[in-house]
Amino acid sequence: MSLKKSLFISYDGLTDPLGQSQILPYYVGLSKLGHQITILSCEKVANFEKNRDLVQAKCLAANIQWHYTFYKANIPVISPSLNTYRLKKKAQMIFRSANFDLVHCRSIIPANIGYNLCKNSAAKLIFDIRGFWADERVDGKIWSLSNPIYRFLYHHFKRKEKILFAKADAIVTLTENAKEYIKTFFETKNNFLVVPCCVDINHFDPNTIENEKVKQLKNELNIPENNFVITYLGSLGARYMLREMLEFYKEFKTLKQDSNLLFISKSDTSDIHGICQEIDLDSKSIVITSCEYNEIPSYISIGNASIFFIVTSFSGKAVSPTKQAEVMSLGLPIVANSGLGDTDSILKSTQCGIVLTDFNKESYRESAKQLLEFNKPKKEIRAAALELFTSEMGINRYHELYKNL
Repeated sequence: MSLKKSLFISYDGLTDPLGQSQILPYYVGLSKLGHQITILSCEKVANFEKNRDLVQAKCLAANIQWHYTFYKANIPVISPSLNTYRLKKKAQMIFRSANFDLVHCRSIIPANIGYNLCKNSAAKLIFDIRGFWADERVDGKIWSLSNPIYRFLYHHFKRKEKILFAKADAIVTLTENAKEYIKTFFETKNNFLVVPCCVDINHFDPNTIENEKVKQLKNELNIPENNFVITYLGSLGARYMLREMLEFYKEFKTLKQDSNLLFISKSDTSDIHGICQEIDLDSKSIVITSCEYNEIPSYISIGNASIFFIVTSFSGKAVSPTKQAEVMSLGLPIVANSGLGDTDSILKSTQCGIVLTDFNKESYRESAKQLLEFNKPKKEIRAAALELFTSEMGINRYHELYKNL
């Protein structure tokens, strides 16, 4: 057992909101525990220009070496291939420059790069799968298997995934559900670690939220002070069930007229009003905004509860929504659909939210009634989050994995 020199490779950028919340805190923590951390990330230009100084300062303070390439998305298939090529070349250069003990790879594209680095060296490979990547792209309607190019890519990455499961010295999953599936259906070295999406509990602490700030935000968003507010936080896209969330809110609003549904998202939200028209929901009570990472706790705190419905096909086994940890840390209940990673089992076992059983009017109405009757104290919801989702817990689990490889 010893401290390690680790090269961490990510296709996500450290300057992305996800990078700041779901990557950097872990490696700052591991560095503080004595591991030598080098990070290679793929940065989006707009986020890089906005957040470079902040991220660079955090890396310097934690003695982390940060290298990066730039992400481009101009041409389907070709641009991702070029992104991967640049990441691979940079990784090879960094790997040759130091005697790394570990190559820790976030998702399948970095893991394939890491596998090729490790196979002719003594370095150990950690495959941090995050999700079933190829299946997510099919389930999210990014890849259509009727297209021969995407069909080829799907099968190519599923073959790579099988090899990586067999060759990785450790496999990290976000959920117990995904771990059990991999153990059952794939050859592995049987060295697993489960680390759900965790959060900085000090950042998402209801005791640090200023009531006046929340009142100010409500006023700016034209939300009446005493309205019941349901928030939706984060990305919108094919994997996020926007229509069903709006259908739920329509039923909720019949029970609670003085309410709002607040979307906090940097995604394209142009479909929202069109769907409202289609389902005959008055969109005047729908509020749409966005914010930076440091403002998220205040914006979530506008709400009385939060909602997310996410597609629960095969790839859903591996999903651990960051928003669940963020919302629960702030002491607020969640309305979510069943069959999503470990989310429904967590909400049921902790009694910290409502699990929707079906997408129909009766189920929406029953769940809406349960939400209006929900009375678990904020401090108890936060206590459950502290047991499940703290960054310190994630850091300590990675620390033990690193030492034992």
